[in-house]
Amino acid sequence: MPIISVDARRLDGMLANDYTAETLGETLDRIGCDVEEVIDLDRYRCPNCGALVEGSLGSDTVKVCSVCGHSQEDGFDKVDSVTAIRIDLLAARPDLFDIGGLARALKGYLGEVRGLPHYPVGAPTLRVHIDASVDSDDCRRPYIHCAVVEMPPLDDAMLATIMKMQENLHWGVGRDRKLASIGVYDLATLEGDIHYTTLHPDDEPFEALGMPGQTMSGRQILEEHPKGVAYAGLLDDCARYPVLRDSKGVVLSMPPIINSEPTKVRVGSTRLFVDVTGPSDAAVEASLAMMVTSMAELGGTITACTMVRPDGSTQVTPDLSPETREVDLTHAKQWLGLPLDEDSLTDCFERMRLDVKPLGEGRFAVTYPAFRGDIRHPVDLLEDLAIGFGYENIEPALVPTMTVGKPRPEEVVSGAARMVMFGLGFTEIMSLPMTTEADHFTKLRLDVPERYVRVANPKLKALTVVRSHLMGGVMNALHHNRRRPMPVRLFELDNCVRLADGDEPTAQFGAAEERRLCFAEIGPEAGFAAVRSVLDALCFELGHEATYSATEHPTFVEGRVAAFSAGPLEGVIGEVHPEALDAFGIDYPVGLVEIRVAAIDWEG
Repeated sequence: MPIISVDARRLDGMLANDYTAETLGETLDRIGCDVEEVIDLDRYRCPNCGALVEGSLGSDTVKVCSVCGHSQEDGFDKVDSVTAIRIDLLAARPDLFDIGGLARALKGYLGEVRGLPHYPVGAPTLRVHIDASVDSDDCRRPYIHCAVVEMPPLDDAMLATIMKMQENLHWGVGRDRKLASIGVYDLATLEGDIHYTTLHPDDEPFEALGMPGQTMSGRQILEEHPKGVAYAGLLDDCARYPVLRDSKGVVLSMPPIINSEPTKVRVGSTRLFVDVTGPSDAAVEASLAMMVTSMAELGGTITACTMVRPDGSTQVTPDLSPETREVDLTHAKQWLGLPLDEDSLTDCFERMRLDVKPLGEGRFAVTYPAFRGDIRHPVDLLEDLAIGFGYENIEPALVPTMTVGKPRPEEVVSGAARMVMFGLGFTEIMSLPMTTEADHFTKLRLDVPERYVRVANPKLKALTVVRSHLMGGVMNALHHNRRRPMPVRLFELDNCVRLADGDEPTAQFGAAEERRLCFAEIGPEAGFAAVRSVLDALCFELGHEATYSATEHPTFVEGRVAAFSAGPLEGVIGEVHPEALDAFGIDYPVGLVEIRVAAIDWEG
């Protein structure tokens, strides 16, 4: 994960009391930040864009600018050295990615302030018009939220802080700009309303950030500009590229790639325009809330903007309205095992910059700010409660009842079966628990049933079936190993799902799990006899004797298939039908066995 460096002196200056860098580092660690170390760090100035760039550990100088991408053979000029707290970014708390967010959290944890931070938002004075082309087949980046932030005149350190904050949120919330990207501009360089639209890759060249005096088309930026080369893949599917312009046609940026040189924020800038665009409305909204509230911690004043959609409807952003969830004191004590009462619960939450209102009977309404996008469930609030209490204050204690764990019954028989299969020369595979109708039914010559366990909203459209047997996964593995020296012997031992009967304990969920074992042999001599000998050896080692009976099964050759049972084990054994072999692209005969090892009762 990325590591950021925070100037300890600046961080201390944002707090009411004085603290050493070591004390700040220890406190941040208690809040939940992964503090690496406290070190002295050199800073350099980029000769191209003038940005402050931090030095790397073990390096005598810096030769590449992280802001504009400029690089040169000679090192940059050193500006100064600072005592820095190095923090490993944790994606769970993106509101702690910058010095403003860290100061806000420290003020509460150290007792300087309590409760929910409030950020007034001024009435909108700027309108952003959204063109329909940003949500079309040519360009799919429809969401945009914006704000204006009035800052004290920016100096080098403040400018570097804002740029670093922007890049950190790109990683933590925007998933490296895939879901959301942020642009920050000097509003004094803009005129009139802002327009969010698209341009043709080869039309309307503009000056990209870091290349003053040189105009480039969108396509040229993706091919020649360092940032364009790095993020060109984000616009691969776009026939037109997203762009922001002011009322005079001046280009602000081509998100999510690069800002323009004329509109960049400079030392001395005071009025900043902030936009966040992306294909995820949730990521866009969260990124703007975190960006502007952190800037407010640095002395900024927030003013809203009006988003004008293609249909004429409007939306005012940012929306910094807090949200509320209910926490039960008894439930919290059970989850955390802490000696909490109403007063200590309130104190811990307020220490974490949350507001608490008692509702009676041990219930509390806990209000959290808009920038806390990590809070999605009451359990997330209980984690804050534990942090506010202080993990270092929890006294270790033995549980009142001592028990000794033991493996579940299906794990005992599975472990024994696995060792036997290894001893018989088989290699274990692990296939995906979700598959397709073709691999699970059609290729094995099975009819697709009317009812089976399937995924209603799958991540991938192809993976819709939750497997009820292991044969499809083993056959696919044989296909991928068909060029290996023959014979190839594979097995899989894992859970499968089937529809539950009405009288089963899991019938309320509609499905039940069972442990299955499937093994197969492929090669010129493979067939029923080969896998029958393996099955007999497996049953013998497990202390059972198998009985066989003739049966019919569409997956196997007629007359070369049997059903069997051996104590708790039962299943089917046979030689795979040529049509099934052809469907999986297999040229050699295959003997295959599917065994039901044990039902799994999760309540037992």
